[in-house]
Amino acid sequence: MQAPYQQNYAIRMSLFFAGFFFPFGIYVPFFGIWLKSLGFGPEEIGLVLTIPMIARVLFTPFMAAISDRIGDRRLALRIYCSFYGFSFALIMLNDSLTWIALVMALSHIAQSAIVPVGDSLALAGTRRFGLDYGRMRSSGTLAFLAANLAAGLFMQEFGANKLIWLLVLGNMLHILFSISLPIDPRRIDNKALTSGTRLDWDQLKQFGQSCFWVILIASSLLQASHSMLYSFSAIYWEKIGISANMTGILWSMASVAEIILFRYSKKISARVDWKALLMIAALVAIIRWATFPLELPTYGYVLLQFLHAGSFGCAHLGTMFFINEIVDDELSGTAQGIYTMLTGLLSALATMASGFLYAELEGAAFLSMSIIGLLAVVLLLASRWLPTPRIRVNI
Repeated sequence: MQAPYQQNYAIRMSLFFAGFFFPFGIYVPFFGIWLKSLGFGPEEIGLVLTIPMIARVLFTPFMAAISDRIGDRRLALRIYCSFYGFSFALIMLNDSLTWIALVMALSHIAQSAIVPVGDSLALAGTRRFGLDYGRMRSSGTLAFLAANLAAGLFMQEFGANKLIWLLVLGNMLHILFSISLPIDPRRIDNKALTSGTRLDWDQLKQFGQSCFWVILIASSLLQASHSMLYSFSAIYWEKIGISANMTGILWSMASVAEIILFRYSKKISARVDWKALLMIAALVAIIRWATFPLELPTYGYVLLQFLHAGSFGCAHLGTMFFINEIVDDELSGTAQGIYTMLTGLLSALATMASGFLYAELEGAAFLSMSIIGLLAVVLLLASRWLPTPRIRVNI
């Protein structure tokens, strides 16, 4: 039986994840279609969609480390969410490629750190109170699903060029959800903001161990293998005759599969370790992307979207369990930031390549993502020969 504060902690984190992933559920499937409605080609769409990944590389480790340094992840998230919501709204002032690129670059300085710091705060609840991370995170997937359906219907009713209004409104609502976040457990211990973790060289060099980087690179490759899906699946489905409404349903199927996985993540983690989860994700990714360009009937893509629980969900849970197992709570924000940086770097490269590959190969370009999954398998097998010492706070 959880104490009232523990239940409150889980509910507040769940609301926060829902608030963040609702607009994200509009952005991921349909932002490329909105850009296409402005007259941009595949290369230009790939360029714009690459900017958030570059922002993750440049700013996420720094922004995540700040949250560890001040010792209050809730305060950091409120600042980051507000900056992102208001700066992204500037995108409505002009529809030129240059302006959109500038707004994306500015807004994603803060946006890039929201998920890793949010995950760090949620994982703090699992350490301190024994909460179920997967259940908290699944509320975000449920909101992502709702957004897929809502955006598909909205776009079919009002047109792709009006979709930006729904996205901006969703980001503004997320600011409100950030206000309701639970107190950082480090603040419960009455630690002053100025007494956060001292991130000196002796502290940071612990992150230099080889296994830590091999595992995070493998996991980041698995996330990057979704770049073609995120950038061009809606455009590809439109080309082969699948409607915008059906596209929303297809994305919702991926979310349903992910929700089921996350809801049972605590039971899964008791039976399957993070190594097995990451390997499952890699093998599923290879199969999923090799099958995607076959111009399947609609039900075939429904089945492929259910594999999202494997290619994305298992990769995400495996990485979270890995960080939770080997990194102290006081350094988890920094670890999450490094992971997001790597994901941003590899996703940026994959997304940029996706634009050129799709322009040349169209659906066949999805096959390139299977190669990324295969590379992840190689790294995961190699990691089994490496030690995994715990990364601790220096006393």
